[in-house]
Amino acid sequence: MKRTLLRLAIIAGAVLIMSSSSCLDPNNGKEPEIPLTTIGTYILNNGNFGSNDANFTAYNPYTKELNYNIFERSNEGRKLGDTAQDMIAFGSKIYIAVYNSGVIFVTDLEGKVIKEIKTKATGSAANLSPRFFTTWENYVYVTFYEGYAGKIDTTSLTVTALAKVGDNPEQIKIAGEKLYVANSGGMNYPNYGKTLSVLNPVTMDVMSEVKVSDNPVYLESDSRGNLYVISMGNYNDVPSCLQIVNPNNDSVQKLELEGITPTFIAKGPGNALYLVSSSYDANWNLIADYYIFDTNKKEIYGKLIKDGTRVENPYSLSADTLLTLIYIGTSDYVTNGQMYVIDAFGQMYHAFDTGGLNPITACPVTAGGQKDK
Repeated sequence: MKRTLLRLAIIAGAVLIMSSSSCLDPNNGKEPEIPLTTIGTYILNNGNFGSNDANFTAYNPYTKELNYNIFERSNEGRKLGDTAQDMIAFGSKIYIAVYNSGVIFVTDLEGKVIKEIKTKATGSAANLSPRFFTTWENYVYVTFYEGYAGKIDTTSLTVTALAKVGDNPEQIKIAGEKLYVANSGGMNYPNYGKTLSVLNPVTMDVMSEVKVSDNPVYLESDSRGNLYVISMGNYNDVPSCLQIVNPNNDSVQKLELEGITPTFIAKGPGNALYLVSSSYDANWNLIADYYIFDTNKKEIYGKLIKDGTRVENPYSLSADTLLTLIYIGTSDYVTNGQMYVIDAFGQMYHAFDTGGLNPITACPVTAGGQKDK
């Protein structure tokens, strides 16, 4: 099998780790602390719904090399499936939610399948449709669009608990040691959801609901543990908005951001969050801009892109906080997506063809950090 970009980076990292255990041992026999380092990034492409054409690409952020169709190459030509939705690296494994195929693939860091997780609700013969991931302690958490949140044990690689939440949950996030789920109600137009479910991440009991604006979809936490929520509105007379939830009492503050229509959010280093603002003009042309939000002052700090680069048709926003690289995926829904990589100074670092339709996320893979339990 051909070696992927990540495999080469892993080998290099292993040499570094082995060299730290020489006869001159500064750690006195204790396991040395290895700094968290990005070894590569996977770009996940949605594909078209119903077309079985989801895939992902390996990107080396140091050399700017690309390696396409990693899943197929690592699994003897097997397809990833229909509508990949999210990907997360945790410990020595990658978790991939393939929504319309009703499966979570767990792979090694090279993309080779270790296990398939298919989950059914009690009394149902159909597999649930996985949507988004988050992590906490030694567990991976996932939403299922049929109205559930699940807890995945990273040793047995099984869903050990399943909780009923609201309709059509989207993103899921830990804040203040609570697990929040955005209940979008996206299939109930025009009566979208208006709540977050609040769960105990240990027991997966639903503790309460928090009322927010219509159609909550995107969640992010800041360095203080506050939760940020983008509600997409009803695409008519209720606009999208950014809200802050205080996990101490679950109070909600709606932020007034003049001239900004929040669409995507991602966590940056320190007190920074990244925001995409997009809206349509009178001629139905999509107008997009990109901002840095200061969580200390709770206001816009400045523009994310400072060199004049135009990035049109944003489809996703992701960030590598270790390398301070921002990934903006774009899509015209017909041809391969483009990924724009912006550096810490707001300059274009790299732009490339993602190798598939609709790039939904960029997933940094790290070494030296969280281990499997």
